[in-house]
Amino acid sequence: MSDILKTNHDNSLSFNNSGDKIVLYLADLTHTGQLVAANVHPYGVGLIASNVLKQLEGRVEVNIFKYPKELAEALEKKPPTVMGFANYSWNCSLAHEFANRVKVKYPKTVVVFGGPNYGLSEQEQDDYWARYPLMDFYILKEGEVAMVELLKTLDRFNFDVPALKREATLVPSCHYLKDGRICRGELLPRINELNDVPSPYLSGLMDKFFDNTLIPLIGTSRGCPFTCTYCQEGTSYYGKVTRRWDLYDELEYIAERIGTMPDLILSNANFGMLNEDLDHARTFAAIQDKYGWPKHVIASGGKNRKEQLLDVVTIMRGSMNVAASLQSTDKTVLANVKRSNISLDQLNLVGVKGNEIDANTYTELILGLPGDSWNAHAKSLRDSVNAGLGYVRIFQLIMLPETDMNQSKTRKHFGMRTKFRVIPRCFGTYQLFGEEFSSVEVEEICVSQDTMSFEDYLRCRELDLTVEITHNVSLFKELFGLLQHFDLSWFDFLMRFHDNRMKYSPALADLYDTFRADAIKPLWDSWEDVQAFAKSNLDQYLLDEFSTNGLFKAKVVAFTRLQNEMHDALYREMELLLMENGYLDDFFKMYFSELKSFSQFSKQCLLEATTEVSGEYHFDFRAIIEKGYDINPREYFLEKPLMISFGHSELERMEMEEYIKQYGTNSLGLGRILLRAHIKRLSTTCPPFIHPPVRPQAPA
Repeated sequence: MSDILKTNHDNSLSFNNSGDKIVLYLADLTHTGQLVAANVHPYGVGLIASNVLKQLEGRVEVNIFKYPKELAEALEKKPPTVMGFANYSWNCSLAHEFANRVKVKYPKTVVVFGGPNYGLSEQEQDDYWARYPLMDFYILKEGEVAMVELLKTLDRFNFDVPALKREATLVPSCHYLKDGRICRGELLPRINELNDVPSPYLSGLMDKFFDNTLIPLIGTSRGCPFTCTYCQEGTSYYGKVTRRWDLYDELEYIAERIGTMPDLILSNANFGMLNEDLDHARTFAAIQDKYGWPKHVIASGGKNRKEQLLDVVTIMRGSMNVAASLQSTDKTVLANVKRSNISLDQLNLVGVKGNEIDANTYTELILGLPGDSWNAHAKSLRDSVNAGLGYVRIFQLIMLPETDMNQSKTRKHFGMRTKFRVIPRCFGTYQLFGEEFSSVEVEEICVSQDTMSFEDYLRCRELDLTVEITHNVSLFKELFGLLQHFDLSWFDFLMRFHDNRMKYSPALADLYDTFRADAIKPLWDSWEDVQAFAKSNLDQYLLDEFSTNGLFKAKVVAFTRLQNEMHDALYREMELLLMENGYLDDFFKMYFSELKSFSQFSKQCLLEATTEVSGEYHFDFRAIIEKGYDINPREYFLEKPLMISFGHSELERMEMEEYIKQYGTNSLGLGRILLRAHIKRLSTTCPPFIHPPVRPQAPA
């Protein structure tokens, strides 16, 4: 057992001198206004709960909450001794709306917050307490041991917070406010062995969260050796990576209760990079063999050692995405954020090898990092797209608390200018103690700096949309393969489309005009302004009339309403490109026409579980698909045309039905489904041909 988890203090607790157990409520709340926004198991507070139960065995009653309604019902029935809230950007305001009402209704209940949404500097922390003064304590960093120490300290004062403050007693890893100033306890050491914290799953604490809506979450390591300035794990505190070794029992416990949920999320910062991750991958494979789950493992792959990551994904049969998180490929930007990336050769290796093992590949880019510009962002997109990575996730730079990026000296040095906006899906109306109230989460993003004007920021956002609707989830993989065959640049082709995007059709022009407007309208100059407006117009937000994620909205429109316009534009542009290069003879025109039809049919029912369509073709598209469309069509010509049916397999249909059940079919829900990098596995497929293919010599 690690030293930090050994109890060196007296464990005897008086519990208000009554012998009653401490009632500890721990909540990691999610907004439910539109749908379940943070749809994952409350693993973090589960770990805190399991360690409290272990260290203070028999003396504490713990209840964990995810949904606001369930917490409200529990609070109305029974006040807790201690009410703890996990504090993230997506639930901060919601948690404080509950906390404030709890403190008014039950003044003796001790209200505790903890999580990464607090701040590194004293000024950030002072500002936080000024905004949320009704908290009693804030736990910093790892909470498993800190919560135990806080409970023991509180017990010495009979859970009388004013008495503790009068004596100015410092609590390890805790802050509290006294006479207008923050009293700061010394930070506890990191936990050395994560195995010493009992699994909240094996403890039974997570059983009620197996509801086919929340996704199980586990972790096999904690911390990150990289020092990226925009990341909360980039600070020195998390520089050492701590490990867990045993997984099988926990995974089996989850698998036996999972229901119809196909996914599992790993909290690791770099899964696949550590030596023991190969053993973890074998454990996943063993569980998959026995239970057919998890079908998809959602994880942040290791930033380095990509060859081993590919081995890990191979062992897991492609159920985990292969990530090459870049954030940028511009050397100046990378230096500014203390980021070390894999080489472009390794990036191409991820794309090639990932496709060879039929794994979903993706990368992540962040628009607006210090030193970013139109040229730098376009280069990052070019490098990612040309590497053949199936999904380029493009984020905006969020000024996260507890990051070096959020410090005033960093902002000033790079001339960073920011705006505030409502976080997508993170708002709603709730009830507690007979009172209805609204809650809205707000984030701050960088929209310009010394090297990027606001206009260039908008130009970059429009280019991001082009990549999202043409490249991601390999939507037009037929054209990608065709360009590979002729050794032409896929990104250059997308730029041709992008440069002419306003000329193809009124519908496509309107798509970009609306997206640009939606990128501007949600931005506000202050946290207070956006809070006031959103709460006054919450009904419109709930109906998605005020779009909080313009990229999602535009993507859904392109996927569900503009497939014909998209195909007409892209195939026309491809036809012109091939003609310019002398590749478009009469035979190729026939193939090109059938390729377009095949592509349209294969996407017609992408997000529909039951639709089937069919078409007649003179080419062996089953074999062409196996070659990734990188072929000479003359070698795949069929003497006798075949009818090909398009539709989901039974397994795909079941999986799509589950996603639709989970997220719904409105634009918001479809956007969540399309966000998943593994959605390309649900693209419509063609069953075996009705007739055996015949391959005579193609016409000259």
